[in-house]
Amino acid sequence: MIRKLFDVSDEVLLQKLRKNNQLALQELYARYWDQLYINAYKILKSKSASEDVVQEIFIDLWEKRKFNSIGNLPAYLYQATKYKTLMALRRNNIQQKHLDILENIKQEQFADSIIELKELREEVVNYLDNLPERCREVFYKSRFEHNSNQEIAEQLGISKRTVETHISNALKYLRGVKELLVMIIIFLCS
Repeated sequence: MIRKLFDVSDEVLLQKLRKNNQLALQELYARYWDQLYINAYKILKSKSASEDVVQEIFIDLWEKRKFNSIGNLPAYLYQATKYKTLMALRRNNIQQKHLDILENIKQEQFADSIIELKELREEVVNYLDNLPERCREVFYKSRFEHNSNQEIAEQLGISKRTVETHISNALKYLRGVKELLVMIIIFLCS
C-alpha cells in the first residue's frame, strides 16, 4: 500500500527531486520504503541486508536525481530493488566463498602444524636417545607427560633436586645440539 503524506503525484515529486528538494525524497521514501523492504526481504531473508538494499536505492535516487528521467517510478524502484538484491546475494555469496577458502587454509595450516610438531617431537626423541637413561626418562616425564618435578621425584624415588639437575643437563645437551629446537620445545611444552 502506497502512503502519501502530501497529495502530490510521483511525477511532481521527481521534478522537485531534480531541483534538489530533500522533502520530495523524504516523501518518496515514506511512500515506497515498506514495499521495497518487503520485496528485498522475500529474497534476502535478512532484516539488515534488506534495509541496506532499500537505503542504497534511495541514496542512488538522490545522487542521480539530475540524470534520471524516470517515466514509471514504481517500476523503476522495483527494478532497482531487484538489481540491488541480486547484487547483495552475489556479494554475500562471494564473501561466503572467501570465508570457506580461509577456513580451508586454516585447516590445512593446522594440519601442517600438527605434522611439523610430530616431526619436531620425533627429532627431539631421537636426540634424547643420546642422553643417559635416567636423564632421558626425567626429561621425557617433564616435557612430554607434563609431570611436575615433585611428581617425577616421587615416581622415580629420587630427590626433587636430582630431577631439576637431570632436566637442566638435558636442556644443556639439546641447546648444544640445536638451540632453536629447545626454544620451540620449551615454548610448546610449558
